[in-house]
Amino acid sequence: MCYAYYMRFFQRNIEIHVDQDLQKKMVFIAGPRQVGKTTLGKRLIKQYKGKYLLYDDLDDRRNILNKGFIQNQYVCLDEFHKYQRWKSFLKGVYDKYKENLHILLTGSARLDVYQKSGDSLLGRYYLFHLHPLTLSELNKKQISLPGEILAPSELLKGLNELYRFGGFPEPFASQSEQEHRRWSNQRRDLLINEDLRDLTDINLVSVVENLMLLLPDRIGSLFSYTALAQDLNVSVPTVQSWLKVFEKLYIVYKIPPYTKKITRSLHKRPKYYLWDWSQLEQAGQRFENFVAGHLYKAVSLWTDLGFANCSLHFLHTRDNKEVDFLIQKNNKPWFLVEVKTADTQISKWLRYFSKQLGIPGIQVVRDSGVYKRDENISVISADSWLGHFV
Repeated sequence: MCYAYYMRFFQRNIEIHVDQDLQKKMVFIAGPRQVGKTTLGKRLIKQYKGKYLLYDDLDDRRNILNKGFIQNQYVCLDEFHKYQRWKSFLKGVYDKYKENLHILLTGSARLDVYQKSGDSLLGRYYLFHLHPLTLSELNKKQISLPGEILAPSELLKGLNELYRFGGFPEPFASQSEQEHRRWSNQRRDLLINEDLRDLTDINLVSVVENLMLLLPDRIGSLFSYTALAQDLNVSVPTVQSWLKVFEKLYIVYKIPPYTKKITRSLHKRPKYYLWDWSQLEQAGQRFENFVAGHLYKAVSLWTDLGFANCSLHFLHTRDNKEVDFLIQKNNKPWFLVEVKTADTQISKWLRYFSKQLGIPGIQVVRDSGVYKRDENISVISADSWLGHFV
């Protein structure tokens, strides 16, 4: 299927909320390279017959800096954060023309990085994060908090395709192993040779590339900075700083352990997951990362929209009691998630922590057509649950 054709009919689940917020303030959309930010921005602006301007285009850049776009009621400025004084520029434009001008700003990782430091635009915009595709978007459902569980068998095909090709629109729409491989290689080169150099002063690009190659074997496991530093022959602080850059570039995201009310819990060692789970070869590891992506997107979206302040954690004690994920809502444990590739017996540690924390547990399985409940624990097929999640 042609990518452009596919995306014409595809609606992202933040789209309606971005549209609504665009009537109130400026809206910024941040996210990984090639996740669909430009496509979304163009589609939203087109429905208002507005103007799309790309800062990388010289004519568009001249139009932006000369403020020629203020003639339009709606405008999308793409990659404008590359302009050194973009904040003060937008502050002046917004304060003067906010009654009639609606500004949508889309951009790569740097937009999210810069908005966190010295934010002179505070109170003038809403920030959204666009994540890779999730199963509910394929199902064209509106976002909701976890509720009634359904099991539509037609979602299984969508789950298998997302699991196989990942959630980035272009390789997903291609449905081709060859195109997926070519896209993955090109994206890795862009991240290392352009974004990495642009955001940092890292000179040892070949060593950083080795770090990227070594990461998949450590995804979803308790992370040891020391072991990785030894493998790369660099210092532990160097590895830690590089991984922070990887987070800023949306290569990985970090999940901290939950430590409150947990005896002998781990306090420091995190876990890392890839934004693109399709880069993982091992089936169980990829499926865990696939579910993690859905959960991470959910907590991010609920927080962005003000539904609640949510965060994603895992549980692991020094005597190896563990559960894959814990979702926290307004600083309190909300529910637990354990990931299994097959419908097996309920995890004893899921039961243990569910009782200890007094919250429900969900065991998500790859097998389709599964739904059963035992006390406060539900065992649910991934296609059923994630298809109506986020």
